[in-house]
Amino acid sequence: MSCSLYQRSGDVGLGVPFNISSYCFLTHIIAKHCNLEATDFYYYLGNCHIYDNHVVSLLEQTTKNPYPFPTINIKNKRDNINDYIEDDIEISNYVSNKLQ
Repeated sequence: MSCSLYQRSGDVGLGVPFNISSYCFLTHIIAKHCNLEATDFYYYLGNCHIYDNHVVSLLEQTTKNPYPFPTINIKNKRDNINDYIEDDIEISNYVSNKLQ
């Protein structure tokens, strides 16, 4: 199962990373709930903006090598899609590349 998201406007420095992870979690939850395998996430952003006070941090991020993507596993299948909880989501191999 793939997911496609179009977002009218997004803050590249803060909001977009959160949105990407949130909708990837959602894709995996829905796939699990429907007995499907989550595959791709496509993200289209209409108005990408970077605030002046984020420029230095974002430029520093561009100098770092990305790590492999973490693995998401939905451990339990709930009867109702609204019943999933944080403990149902397992994230493996996550490595932070936070700014120093």
